[in-house]
Amino acid sequence: MQALRDATQALHAQLDSQLPLARPADARQSLGHYHGHLRVLHGWLQDLAPLLQRAGWGLDPLEPLRADLAEAGLAGDPPGQAGPLPGTDIAHAWGVAYVVEGSQLGGRVLFQRLRRAGVQAPLRYLEGRGPGTGAHWNGFLQALRTALAQPAEVQAACQAACWAFEDLLARFRRQGMVP
Repeated sequence: MQALRDATQALHAQLDSQLPLARPADARQSLGHYHGHLRVLHGWLQDLAPLLQRAGWGLDPLEPLRADLAEAGLAGDPPGQAGPLPGTDIAHAWGVAYVVEGSQLGGRVLFQRLRRAGVQAPLRYLEGRGPGTGAHWNGFLQALRTALAQPAEVQAACQAACWAFEDLLARFRRQGMVP
């Protein structure tokens, strides 16, 4: 767990500091940032789905994301834009799942910010599992610790987690959402 946190810390901080959605704004602007965020995540999560299925985690976010996009009358970015995957074994799958599951935990923070900014639209994706999001994260961490027992597995998971952050940042850059 600590190795994954250390490996991704700078990328996580970069994403947090640059995303428009992470900055407080008025309700209308915040909702626009949310919809742009969803559009990018749509293609990203679809591209990651095969790896997420291998780990058995991180699959839930697509349904609420699609519901929020549909309600807004928007289409998500298409899949097929991922850079070359670092690997497809189970350790790589767990590394990608770490980023996706962590984004669900962070989504709860963004959910609260948008509500405070006055956004009243459904925020299903950011709401995650509601108050159960933290407990789900703890269950994920327990499964992650069990799955990654060998140093080489931890290294592969770290490589994949960094790749997942970098791929997501590249997608946000292509949409002009981060510098």
